[in-house]
Amino acid sequence: MTIRARALPALCLLSVILSAASANAAPGVADLHGTWRACLHRNFTLQVSLSSRVIAADVALRTCRPSEQAYLTALSASPLVDDDDVARVRPALLLRAKGWLLDGGPQRPL
Repeated sequence: MTIRARALPALCLLSVILSAASANAAPGVADLHGTWRACLHRNFTLQVSLSSRVIAADVALRTCRPSEQAYLTALSASPLVDDDDVARVRPALLLRAKGWLLDGGPQRPL
């Protein structure tokens, strides 16, 4: 079984949780998500000119960790999502973000 096949159930759960949390979260969650996406895209674009796409995606994820953490912290403040939910779906979120970077970035939703 591939990593993507194993991640599918987690990604489905992630999608449901993030949709519910975004709809009911405090104002600013969407802005923090946009900030994280912009950071990922900006850093990936810079790094891809210096290295492979996979390495560039890994570097972007590491570099943007503070904005990712701010986004996840805001999500966990939602009444529908707690810290355990966020911790459980974080690996799938990072896998999805890496795929987002490698498969086209801003043209698709993250």
